[in-house]
Amino acid sequence: MPQDTLQIEIRDKVAYILLNRPERLNSFDMKLGSELYHALHDIKKNVEIRAVVIKGTGKGFCAGGDVKEMHAATNKSQYLRDLTRSIHRCVIEIRTMEKPVIAAVNGAAFGAGLSLVLSCDIIIADKKAKLGTAFIGIGLAPGCGTQFFTKIVGYQRACEYILTSKVFTAKKGEEIGIVNVTVDADRLDETVEEFANKFRMLPPIAVGKAKMLINKSMENDMSTHLELESKTASYAAGTKDFEEGVAAFSEKRKPTFTGK
Repeated sequence: MPQDTLQIEIRDKVAYILLNRPERLNSFDMKLGSELYHALHDIKKNVEIRAVVIKGTGKGFCAGGDVKEMHAATNKSQYLRDLTRSIHRCVIEIRTMEKPVIAAVNGAAFGAGLSLVLSCDIIIADKKAKLGTAFIGIGLAPGCGTQFFTKIVGYQRACEYILTSKVFTAKKGEEIGIVNVTVDADRLDETVEEFANKFRMLPPIAVGKAKMLINKSMENDMSTHLELESKTASYAAGTKDFEEGVAAFSEKRKPTFTGK
């Protein structure tokens, strides 16, 4: 489908999504929320795609919800209800697709923008990028992101950062466990490609199932999760990629995975 708020390119089994409202620092309006959801949903179903990269155009990643539109809304409560649900659908698509999603944080990520970052599996950021939950600063209770943030940094730190709308650098985010890698701005794309290339070569079914298990591990009790791990390993053992993997190991060569 045509996209007005996104630029999408599929290159060598990796989907690149650029948030494209640079004049509003790529902030979420209803259209961006809808278009991003549909793009993610289509990518989720495409078995040829092995990984996804999300980045912002212009000077930032995503400034959160579009505050001008919030201010202009006649029924602000209903607008925020609709907008947060739109963003939540994107978050759910990212977390439930069995493909790794890389956030390339090229600048500011605030509010829902930070929530979008936190929903991704690998976070690579310009070390000078600024991040923050932002909601409290405009008199708004957080509409997304509190669960991810708290699980990563712990209760007291979550209170410190969320309740005071504390702004922090990507480098600080790396220190507290939010960001995987920080780099100079001119190395951001190169570093993203290093990760993308790993996923081009790795077995996509096994990678996808591993992502699913990581997510389920945060909600399952031990016995339930061990049983799920056993069933998932059994399923993966029936793939041609497993057959190729063990053959390559035995023959002391690099495997070639086909995603079957």
